[in-house]
Amino acid sequence: KIELRSKAFSQEVYRVTFSPHVDGSLVTSGTGHIRFWRMASTFTGLKLQGAIGKFGTVALSDISGYVELPSGKVLSGTDWGNLLLWNGNLIECEVCREGGLPCHEGSINCLAIDAGRIVSGGDDGQICYWDLSAVEAAEVTEEEPTFQLLPLATLSLAAREEGRAVAKVQSIVTGGDGKWLVQDAAGALYEGDA
Repeated sequence: KIELRSKAFSQEVYRVTFSPHVDGSLVTSGTGHIRFWRMASTFTGLKLQGAIGKFGTVALSDISGYVELPSGKVLSGTDWGNLLLWNGNLIECEVCREGGLPCHEGSINCLAIDAGRIVSGGDDGQICYWDLSAVEAAEVTEEEPTFQLLPLATLSLAAREEGRAVAKVQSIVTGGDGKWLVQDAAGALYEGDA
């Protein structure tokens, strides 16, 4: 039974998830957008109310992957390989590697939380592990508008399958115990642990 229906955005939607932490809250993302939704009770019944993510001075990006953090903030990937930390519908900070290098070379397609770490996967065939508590506590200034962080670990899926040099990471499923299952853009599945 359909309870609510709403047009998310005039652009293509890639992903929708209900919040694991806040009842009646969901997030959609896709071509050039991320949107934060709440179910609200009105005198005519339930309504979906959405707030579009405001990129501000950060370049507009397609958003394929995101994850809601335990604090309620949302961490999303970008086309250029950095992470965006959203607080409400505003960007709190952009996360990159130390030295201003991107977190991934190319688009970040998926994000997950596993054993107190953030796991990211992208077009570069890399799986990176990031310190969840450091990202949640990230602070930036006008002089230093990005939060710089080294990954805890990285794993390359490149050349793991004979005859394939690159494996674009499309999806990550984690078990919460450091074990994961990854699907690449060609449909191959990889199993491993950190």
